[in-house]
Amino acid sequence: MSRLASMAAFAAMACGAACGGAGADDPFTQDMKMICAAGQGRDDLPPEMRRVEALKSIADKVKTPEAARFMAGFASISPRERAAYVKGALEKAKLSRCPLLDQW
Repeated sequence: MSRLASMAAFAAMACGAACGGAGADDPFTQDMKMICAAGQGRDDLPPEMRRVEALKSIADKVKTPEAARFMAGFASISPRERAAYVKGALEKAKLSRCPLLDQW
């Protein structure tokens, strides 16, 4: 199992049944915004370590099972399928792009 797949599986388990949120965005959208922003501001790290730190942050902060499943699915599909997979989640969250996932 790749490091990305392991971290995504950990993120899925860390979510558990914890759901909810407040604010204008629905919980899934909040999670997607958090996922897409993960790793920003860590230019002091090499790119691979930045990804690892981003995945750790996501595992600690993800709140919805749907977003956790999204990350686990992202890790398990082939690189050529990822753009279409991400597009569906971004459309649901009403986001135009995801800088973190664009790097993969």
